[in-house]
Amino acid sequence: MAKENFVLLMGQLRNEPRFATDPVSGVESALFQLWVVRRNPNDEAGNISPKWDKPLISTTEPSLVRKIKEFKLHDIIEIEGIFRTQNAMRRKICPECNTAVLIPTPVSTIYPTYVDMVTHLSNDTEGFQYLYTRAEHSNHAKVIGRVCTPTDKILHGETDHGDLYARYQLAVNRKLFVKDSIDEEDHTDYPFVYSYGDVADKDLTILKQGTLIYLDGYLHTMVFEDEAECSECHSIFPFKYQRMNLTPYSTEYLRDYDELTPSTHSDISKVNEGMEPNYTE
Repeated sequence: MAKENFVLLMGQLRNEPRFATDPVSGVESALFQLWVVRRNPNDEAGNISPKWDKPLISTTEPSLVRKIKEFKLHDIIEIEGIFRTQNAMRRKICPECNTAVLIPTPVSTIYPTYVDMVTHLSNDTEGFQYLYTRAEHSNHAKVIGRVCTPTDKILHGETDHGDLYARYQLAVNRKLFVKDSIDEEDHTDYPFVYSYGDVADKDLTILKQGTLIYLDGYLHTMVFEDEAECSECHSIFPFKYQRMNLTPYSTEYLRDYDELTPSTHSDISKVNEGMEPNYTE
């Protein structure tokens, strides 16, 4: 099967990168968030109305960690890499008894193969002005993958603005070896896809489990709310987390699809795209 998992980003650094050293292996890692803008930053009336996404970049590659340490706030950063999914534990504090609770949660990051500082700017306003004229290249992702969601579990609904959307998950094989991925099953990543409008309408007609597609789109960071049970006092409390998804500008259906497939997909409630996708531990 053809392989494609490619992400190209140009964005602004608005928070300090975080560095950590594994106490057992001694391997140092770097983690930071990049502010990127989607294509077409104007609304239908021609007014400037940018939509920002804030993907997480994570690496243990020593040469890249050293380069990231040289970055300064407000720098414009360029990145090439892959979309990576992992299983991780999030640490949340129970509001009733203050116990730290570890919650298994999927995490999606960009594993960079190339990072560089393009230019240094003084503030966020300069950052948007710089990226506004480069929005076409600020947030771009291309993958080839198979739909791994059962056909009757491909979800659809409406956004707060009444637009149709579809949600499903892909299995995307990697083209490269990730050094710290020895425990990740089959070296395959499993991003969620949210498609909208005409693309979603076509997805809901054509897609089924096993369909092979080529997706040309962008990274879409969203905030979700879930519940956890405290291991100490057993109270149930809500928590929010960010997840990075893929959204297609266009989708090419490559194999194992049927344009006459009737819609058997599940309906779900409206998705709120207005939640601010800030990263929190």
